Amino acid sequence: MPQSPKPSTPRYKVNRRALLMWCFTAGLAGRPGGLAADSPRIRRSAGVIEHLFERYFFDPAWIATDEAQALFRDMIDFAETATDPEEFSSGFVHRFETIGLSHVGLSVQSRSAAQLGRHFDTMEIGDGAVGLEWHGTVASLSIRTFMGVDTGPRLTAAFEEIISNRATGLIIDLRDNRGGSFAMRHLVGHCIPEPTDAGRLVGRAWYAENAHVPDRAHIKALMPWHGPSLVGLWHHLEEHPVTRVQFLPMQPIYDGPIAILINRRTASAAEMVAEVLRTAQAAILVGEQSAGAMLVQRPFDVVDLFTLSLPVADYISHGSGRIEGSGLVPDICAVAEETHSAAVSSLVGSQTMRGEAMNGRCQTAETDPCTKAIP
Repeated sequence: MPQSPKPSTPRYKVNRRALLMWCFTAGLAGRPGGLAADSPRIRRSAGVIEHLFERYFFDPAWIATDEAQALFRDMIDFAETATDPEEFSSGFVHRFETIGLSHVGLSVQSRSAAQLGRHFDTMEIGDGAVGLEWHGTVASLSIRTFMGVDTGPRLTAAFEEIISNRATGLIIDLRDNRGGSFAMRHLVGHCIPEPTDAGRLVGRAWYAENAHVPDRAHIKALMPWHGPSLVGLWHHLEEHPVTRVQFLPMQPIYDGPIAILINRRTASAAEMVAEVLRTAQAAILVGEQSAGAMLVQRPFDVVDLFTLSLPVADYISHGSGRIEGSGLVPDICAVAEETHSAAVSSLVGSQTMRGEAMNGRCQTAETDPCTKAIP
């Protein structure tokens, strides 16, 4: 099938100065003397990485840009001089940190990609993932990660306590939560009365044929994916250009007002949760602008030497659009030490804030932390 014209600019801004600086430092990184035993494998790895990008990276329009092609050439040049796998992987990671694209990583391999998938689908986090405190009749639920097969049941147990104690308000603390996997279904499910569409995951097959994102009508025609594992999701994304993201209600259901705490390290699945609860349940976001790191990543083996983490799907929410590179702007901006008290104040004896949040109002102090650039 003929391809539609690709957009002339990438979906994220490339820092040209950072690119030139990385090229310069990469050129200085080579050490004189004989090459280490890993050097041939490092050089081979650079070619494999480029091939994996061309085959699996969600945005083929970016692959075709001059910036991307320059990056791959410089990566191959760097591989010629790097004599240590750690040196090459750290240089690779540094490069991608400069262009504002999340969920790209390279590490020296400790387990295969298949082993990592099984680990992610079976790992347990323990008590530290979920915590519940009370401030009078307001419940404060902290979630540090959405990883772990035990995190979802712990969230359900917390909601059973929240509802049995008749909480008049709920604070969900997602500060420093870098995301994870399907435990987020429990958090959203216990807060919604009916099935709720959140957005769509858009993969390479869609962007290879289209320069626009799929619209609501296209999404409504798709069956939602409710699979139980990350490995299953990766396979689904490989076979389907677009995936409909939908949350289902779970018992017991909390139907009171919600405030969600976010900061600059709230990322990925945590951003998805915050966005869908604000859109569907008028939750109030309190704190700082979130990280803007919302892509789906998958691990790949590279010459049995490295593990490449690669974004294989973009996420477009129904409420805020694309989160990657933008983040979520809170409704109430607050510095770290004032975030929790601001959330408590917004919930105690107040139901009106739920409607105000839907209007996207950001109530700021004299010094507005929301206007500060994300480092």
